[in-house]
Amino acid sequence: MKLLSLICLSLLAFGVSGPIVNAEDFRFQHEHVLGTSLELIVAAPNQSAADKIERRVLHEIDRQAAIFSRYDAQSELMQWQAGQIASADLSAELVTVLKRAEHWRSVTGGAFDIRCGALTTLWENSARQGMVPSDQARQSMLSQLVRPPYQLSNSSQVDRLDTMAISLDGIAKGYILDAICEMVQREFSSVRDFTINIGGDLRKLGDAPLEISVVDPRHTAESARPLEKFVATQPIAMATSGDYRRYLEIAGRRYSHIFDPRSGLPAGEVTSASVVAENAADADALATALCVLGPVEGLALIENLTATECCLVMQDGRVVHSSGWPLHSQTAAPQMLVMLQDEKKQESGLWVDFSLVRPQGGRGYRRPYVAVWLEDTDGFPVKTAVLWMQTEQPGPRWHRDLTRWYRNDRLRQVVEETELIGTISGATRGPGNYDAYFDGTDNAGKPLKPGTYTLCLEVAREHGSYQLIREKIEWGEKPIAKKDLKENAEMDKISYRYVPAKKAEAKTDAS
Repeated sequence: MKLLSLICLSLLAFGVSGPIVNAEDFRFQHEHVLGTSLELIVAAPNQSAADKIERRVLHEIDRQAAIFSRYDAQSELMQWQAGQIASADLSAELVTVLKRAEHWRSVTGGAFDIRCGALTTLWENSARQGMVPSDQARQSMLSQLVRPPYQLSNSSQVDRLDTMAISLDGIAKGYILDAICEMVQREFSSVRDFTINIGGDLRKLGDAPLEISVVDPRHTAESARPLEKFVATQPIAMATSGDYRRYLEIAGRRYSHIFDPRSGLPAGEVTSASVVAENAADADALATALCVLGPVEGLALIENLTATECCLVMQDGRVVHSSGWPLHSQTAAPQMLVMLQDEKKQESGLWVDFSLVRPQGGRGYRRPYVAVWLEDTDGFPVKTAVLWMQTEQPGPRWHRDLTRWYRNDRLRQVVEETELIGTISGATRGPGNYDAYFDGTDNAGKPLKPGTYTLCLEVAREHGSYQLIREKIEWGEKPIAKKDLKENAEMDKISYRYVPAKKAEAKTDAS
């Protein structure tokens, strides 16, 4: 077994405990950062010091995005590809990432290729016509992908060998995580513990305990229970890639958004791949490569790398680990565990979709406090599906801004002893899009009785507005087709649907 001191997995939910001498844990959350969500956990002596680190991190992310973004025509990457920047004038950051990308293209036998976006474009264009690409179109593109994209010289010059578009999305986010951590260590040397999570890819400094949960790729709602969870007590770097949130649909069939550069076909066997490595850039690239390589080639690669481990979730529900995968993982509570082999059962329940609105003219704003729950006819909160709030400073001051949830939860705590605060993050989502799921149980895991309930969505945002949506629903034997709810200043694309449990299923849950 390979030596590995890191304990990790992405597709994660996390919280930090274990106080540091003369320091507190401060959590910051932002949306629409690099097109996804950002979460920071900073151990700092006070709020002012934590705020300073937050501002510096956001500034550094902006600086890095100006180098690597493929969505900004003025980024260094895009200007270089347009011939507006000479190869000899590239920044050290861009050259470093291009070199590492070529390293992984070589090591994976072409499974990782930063020109794979050309395949995505080919398939997307064909999908719009309701068909898959022709073999001729696919083979024409593959004839270019077999050759290296550029030549690297000893003088750090990168000379293009073809004109295919380059995207660094599969490695640059990890590199940015590494760069942020290096910056924190360099400029804030007194900070012992620091965690940054961007869209489910994570880098952690320090030894403060970090709880990490494995999300079920077939049941990805914010409130779904994880497949596994464990606590990491050492620095970690990890990334996840997969097709469970994004896919193409052609003639009623779903295809992975991850393509094999060696065949030009969508990757098929692996639904999600989670990787821990010595740095986040390598973890990022490997997570993508493993989705292409599949379990046999993928595990063979990982077993030959030092300080690198993986967890693969297969299309058929199997979970495959490398030999050194963390030994302290635990399955979730049995009554809350989503069973992979029972797809029909997990489809029953109440599904709620919503999107957090991006303020006009705003960059990465702080994520609002959000609560999504069910009340019975007496106003008692029987089940909270989503609860986003800061548990560290200045959390308590803002908890009360979720006025209805906060008031009702104080009532609930008289009856129950469960702790509801928690957050789950998964693979990259579209900016601000989320879903919540009610599985038919209450906060204690007991089946909900048939009857009338009120679905509540409450949002409170610093420097924003307060919004509350309440919608009565009938929990019983009749399904509810998708119903749209009125949008507001903080949320849009709000809808819900209800799928009743079959009688045999309900009897099993109650037993």
